[in-house]
Amino acid sequence: MRLTDRLKELDDKQVISMHVPGHKNMTIGYLKEIDMKYDMTEIPGLDNLHNPEGILLELNHKLSGKYEGYSAQAVVNGSTTGILAGISAVSEHVNCFVIRGDAHKSVYHALDLVNADYSVAAADELDDVKEGTAVIITHPSYTGEGLKSLGSLIKKLKSKNITVIVDEAHGAHMDIAEGFLESSMNYGADFVVQSYHKMLPALTGASVVYCREQKNMMTVQKYIDYFETSSPSYLVMASIELAEEFYNDFKPEVFFANRTLIVQVLREKGFEVIECDDPAKLVICRQGLRGHALDSLFRENGVYSEMTVDDGVLWCLPLFHAGDSFPLQELIKSVRSLDLSSMETTDIEKYDISELLNKKCIRTVVPYPPGVPVVIEGEKFHKEVLLVLDNYLNNNVKIEGIKENINYYMNEDES
Repeated sequence: MRLTDRLKELDDKQVISMHVPGHKNMTIGYLKEIDMKYDMTEIPGLDNLHNPEGILLELNHKLSGKYEGYSAQAVVNGSTTGILAGISAVSEHVNCFVIRGDAHKSVYHALDLVNADYSVAAADELDDVKEGTAVIITHPSYTGEGLKSLGSLIKKLKSKNITVIVDEAHGAHMDIAEGFLESSMNYGADFVVQSYHKMLPALTGASVVYCREQKNMMTVQKYIDYFETSSPSYLVMASIELAEEFYNDFKPEVFFANRTLIVQVLREKGFEVIECDDPAKLVICRQGLRGHALDSLFRENGVYSEMTVDDGVLWCLPLFHAGDSFPLQELIKSVRSLDLSSMETTDIEKYDISELLNKKCIRTVVPYPPGVPVVIEGEKFHKEVLLVLDNYLNNNVKIEGIKENINYYMNEDES
């Protein structure tokens, strides 16, 4: 089947998006202002994203106004580009990094590229971080959990001359209104990257990099030039501008009213609804149903979740607003009409991972989503790792690198 045919098929089904990107099938925000004819290049009157002097410099100045004291750079290749560029820039004066808790695979890729020494630490282990180190923090998590005591942690790290890098890929909507999480930029983080396309209404790939000091931004921009396409999409850049305008215009009343309705309808149907720190994220569970089965049930009824999590699914709520065209009533109708008595089991692609026990990982293994590595290339597949992987496999989560490791050792045994 042609890709365009598959996309049209999904569009014709009018599936309901409870996943990223934040425009929710173009029903949220201002993206209808963009015409496909705007797919242009660096002709006179436009600008060069890698050396902005005109209209794109103006865009960066607008983005810089989001948080006082920060310089901003629009990015079209997603937060991965920002992470690669930021860590590369910091590595010019720091060669020891500490990753606080879970981190996206792009963090490990960047550290590998710069050949940096790094360690992974829990929150209570950051007191021992030495001066001159860089600490990499993820806030919020994929499932919308915010970092507790964020401000005091950053203040403590900065007092020890520690560079603070924050992956806010899932938090471009932070501070959009009262009741939402706070960004680390309220507390002086040195380098921050946000994916505008995840929760704000922007096209996929739309991201923004922020630096606290202009001299640092110059170094970061050098590496963005290394990693980012030299032919950036004007459609994506225009969507960043429109998402920023949406952010500034946003009024939360409609969002919270609709969120309350969705939670109420789900609970009336017998679902457990876990409300995350981020009000735009919900984890939905039902006793007796694994995440993959619940995901399939919703999809069969036209509702597509973001991902499976343990015994439930994650929903990314739309940032509802006056005048949006999100099919809220169709979502409510779909949930109310679910037939929970005729659940069918879903076929799961199974792998025999027992042979990997205590073997060295030859390619990093990453469940995607969420994109957080479970075992890094060169580490061993310990029993605890296999238990985590088995849980992901039972929930039908796609896992990057698992086949390569199995096939490698299968071929080695045969030779």
